[in-house]
Amino acid sequence: MKLSLFIVAVLLSACLLSACSFHAEEHASSDTKKTDEPITAARKPEKTSIDWTMPSGGEYPDIKQKHVWIEVDVNEQKAYIKEGSKTIYTMIVSSGLDQTKDDATPKGTFHIEPERGEWFFSEGYQEGAEYWVSWKNHGEFLFHSVPMTKDKKVIEKEADKLGTKASHGCIRLTIPDAKWIYEHIPDHTKIVIS
Repeated sequence: MKLSLFIVAVLLSACLLSACSFHAEEHASSDTKKTDEPITAARKPEKTSIDWTMPSGGEYPDIKQKHVWIEVDVNEQKAYIKEGSKTIYTMIVSSGLDQTKDDATPKGTFHIEPERGEWFFSEGYQEGAEYWVSWKNHGEFLFHSVPMTKDKKVIEKEADKLGTKASHGCIRLTIPDAKWIYEHIPDHTKIVIS
């Protein structure tokens, strides 16, 4: 009697396992049918546009009593405001296209130079920007806002590239991020670009 109960239990277990695996296969195949692509296919995340009218990292830190420096990572397309080794704020940027030496962002250690301003326009590139701060060659390489037309309207097709390599070598920022650097980062602040 005990042996027959044991055999029934084993058969019932096997039956339940078989039903579960059938259900799992059926569920997986219905998922595949819904998306018309195999489950194993990698799905690319959609690029989300950065709002160039807003700070890219939330509320800005108070740096009045702090000795900060800026690290720009061109692979990540981010600028990190740092105090020592601690990141206290992160900004989304666009660095140079890096296709030729004329559109590359220089790598190395630099310092904020005394040249800065609220507006510039380059006739050569037919682009301007707000809140520029020089960090190399006294006005050649800058932090500045997303590009604008001569009449100070954002060039949306260029602004939509924020977060990707897109500039002629400068570091592009959202308008508030550029203004914050312009107003808060003092001359001689160390900049490390890698």
